[in-house]
Amino acid sequence: MAAAGMAGRRAAGRGHAAGARRLALQTAVADVLAEELTLEDTTRRVLGALGEALDLALAAAWRAAPGGHELRFVDQWARPDIDAGRFREESLQAVFRPGEGMLGAAWDAGRPRVVDEISDHGGFLRANLLRSLGLRCVVFVPIVMPQRTAGVIECFTDGAAGLDAGTLELIGHIGRQIGVAYERAERLTQLEESEGRRRRVMSAMLRAEEDARAQLASDLHDDTIQVMTATLLSLERVSAACRAGDLPRIGQAAEAAIPTLRSAIERARHLMFELRPEVLAEQGLRQAAQLLLEDAAEQAGFHFRLEAPVGRYSRSIENLCYRTLQEAISNVRRHSRAERVEVHLREHDGLLEGEVRDDGVGFDPGAALDRRRMRLHLGLEAMRERVGVAGGELAIDAHPGKGSRVAFSIPLTAAADTGAA
Repeated sequence: MAAAGMAGRRAAGRGHAAGARRLALQTAVADVLAEELTLEDTTRRVLGALGEALDLALAAAWRAAPGGHELRFVDQWARPDIDAGRFREESLQAVFRPGEGMLGAAWDAGRPRVVDEISDHGGFLRANLLRSLGLRCVVFVPIVMPQRTAGVIECFTDGAAGLDAGTLELIGHIGRQIGVAYERAERLTQLEESEGRRRRVMSAMLRAEEDARAQLASDLHDDTIQVMTATLLSLERVSAACRAGDLPRIGQAAEAAIPTLRSAIERARHLMFELRPEVLAEQGLRQAAQLLLEDAAEQAGFHFRLEAPVGRYSRSIENLCYRTLQEAISNVRRHSRAERVEVHLREHDGLLEGEVRDDGVGFDPGAALDRRRMRLHLGLEAMRERVGVAGGELAIDAHPGKGSRVAFSIPLTAAADTGAA
């Protein structure tokens, strides 16, 4: 009876110790995940929490690379008496694929696993390294995100793991919690990158607007004002001839003034169309797109086809669609050397959809969106940014020598200020 009682007390003690360890681990990890940290800081802090709560010798994190085809080393935590420099050095050079070695198998399985003895015959590709560090046992903790297993944490001990079922279950739960934190950190990073890109594009758009205003002033000065000045001189000659009663000179001066004045009117109309086409406000997108294509085709020499069975929409939607078409067609005119261009507009499932396709020389979208090539980069990014602000999407499909395609969709409920007016 006494022996049985002692065994019971020992079991209760072990259960109490295991429960305290689980509580300490859960609290430590929860404290880390409650903070707004980067992926790197989250990983580093979680490794430390696992190491201290589970009395580990070493813990290492591996994360799926973009594309999800391989695992790469992220960071590690080591007990002060463990010389982990060699582990870090070799891990930085290592790559694991799904199912490759014990680590790749744990990643592929997506569930916690305990291996009580690291050996050459157990599928460990780094068995010699691990044993040289005095590591005998490992617990694999998959980092599980809602849609995928994003990585694995290795928890090494220099003795038996001694993990009860409750602790192992908790470790699996922690892996899922870490996955949620990873997803949150990824989204935060993506949001910051998107916001940074948005700031760059908006800044570039403002510069482009200033450049456009400067160009407009230059056009007015070098073209329209010069023509109007010539017209004024012709009218002054008419006036002088009238005072002198020189009828032949009156006729000659008037005849000279007429074509210059017509040229000034035509140029002014063209500039006004560039700023805000009257036809867009009065007749809608189809006719405005028709005039855009006619003007571009006359300059670049391509044939075009327009299909636009669309009606009238709000001013913001029509402006956004028109400016997107204008930029896409302008890119075709300047860069594509196309022989044929097709433009399609349609309304479908609450969206206004557009497509500009050409058979020209094409381009590499990645290179075109390189910020070092600012002119083309700005045009494409400006289109994407404006459409995105309105809740729409824009896709670019192009290949060198195979033409290009720009497709976009704009929600008909869009009312955002896209800067397209």
